[in-house]
Amino acid sequence: MQVQNGQQAGQGLTVLVTGGNGFLGRALAVALRDAGHRAVVADLTLPEGRDRLDGVSYTQADIRDLPALRRIAEDHAVNAIAHLAGLVIPVCRQHPVLGAEVNVIGQINVMELARELGISRVVYTSSLAARARGELQSPTNLYGVYKRCGEDIAKVYFLDHGIASVGLRPNVVYGPGRDTGETAAITLAMRAAARGEAYEIPFSSVMCFQHIDEVTEIFMRCLAARPDHPVVSDLTTDARSTDEVIAAIRLVVPDARITAAQNFRPAPEEMDNAPLRALLGDWQALSLEEGTRRTIAAFRATS
Repeated sequence: MQVQNGQQAGQGLTVLVTGGNGFLGRALAVALRDAGHRAVVADLTLPEGRDRLDGVSYTQADIRDLPALRRIAEDHAVNAIAHLAGLVIPVCRQHPVLGAEVNVIGQINVMELARELGISRVVYTSSLAARARGELQSPTNLYGVYKRCGEDIAKVYFLDHGIASVGLRPNVVYGPGRDTGETAAITLAMRAAARGEAYEIPFSSVMCFQHIDEVTEIFMRCLAARPDHPVVSDLTTDARSTDEVIAAIRLVVPDARITAAQNFRPAPEEMDNAPLRALLGDWQALSLEEGTRRTIAAFRATS
């Protein structure tokens, strides 16, 4: 089933946003609140005082603790889940068992929660890292392995229990507030340019760069969708190089001292967002140049 272009999540949603204190989670909570829905943020660490968003509920929880998640969902009458909680590439590399617990057991817990409480709207973050690539035609890091496993877990829950979830594979999401993970370097480069500082992106590659505004819109529309099968999809096929990122930065800050290391990071050999477009229809993509302009403007406004 498709959702028409521009349509937002159905009325009256109360969305459990796991990992909601992170970069994407905060942006999604704002979008849900502004669209008239309730966002219930569940995370290990929560913002304090003025850092908390008005109109958003906060509760501390470990994604590995299913009984705690169940209590939160029941207390708040949750009827949708946006599962964003996870550990990124460096942490999974340094702490592989913990990475598996959070990213794999966490995915099982979310699907089990949906099964137990009859929640049919489940959208979760996978990653383009789940795609096979390179000499061995496999994910190139444990993070990608865990994310691929999460996709298969979601498919089995459809086979066993009929839960038709949506798994989204971002590649590099950038914008103000992105400061963790290896690919946060793209945002950090834009921040450095806004401040007049030098910065070296620690890798060179060809990747799909998407501004947080576009990714948030996609998540909102996926929460509105009612697929009849599990969907797993890349978000975009618009691949750009780190050199093009630097060029986009210099369109805004001509004298920016931004460079990229010659440490080449392998990119997926193919990308496909046809499953997502079949579900949602088309949307207005945000160009790298416009996203870069917005990001630098936001950093300048807060400096």
